[in-house]
Amino acid sequence: MAAHVGTATYTGNIYSISAALPAAYDATSYAVTSVVAFTVIGEVSDFPAYGAKASVGKFNPINGAIEKFKGVPDYGSGNLVFADVPGDAGQIIVKAAALSPNAHYSMKVTSPDGEIDFLDVIVGSYELAAQKENTPKTRTCAIEVCRAPVNVAA
Repeated sequence: MAAHVGTATYTGNIYSISAALPAAYDATSYAVTSVVAFTVIGEVSDFPAYGAKASVGKFNPINGAIEKFKGVPDYGSGNLVFADVPGDAGQIIVKAAALSPNAHYSMKVTSPDGEIDFLDVIVGSYELAAQKENTPKTRTCAIEVCRAPVNVAA
């Protein structure tokens, strides 16, 4: 199956997590399911943006044009939000990741067309979201992507 060639949505994406890390951060190592077994995180409503984004540094000389240079990449961060289901196996691993001194975990984002992104992440928090009437009970987790995402086309 080829990668999508038209507009795609996130509807139907599957988000998974694993405490196991691959031997190398490449498609071949992530594909070895005996090394990195992923557990689906249930009831996800929001997932943070990820991908390379470099900072831009500037030097402002007294005479002449502003000089710009490309900084180091940041691969993304933001909030993972899901309905609070304490018995969900994936959510249990996310909670453990937030509390664990073992900082790095593997995440897998699977699109309905079969395209996969593998991520090396740190889960920095696990919080019960603000509470108000007529809203579902949700959890918010701060996710930091530590390496370049590994994309595997469908």
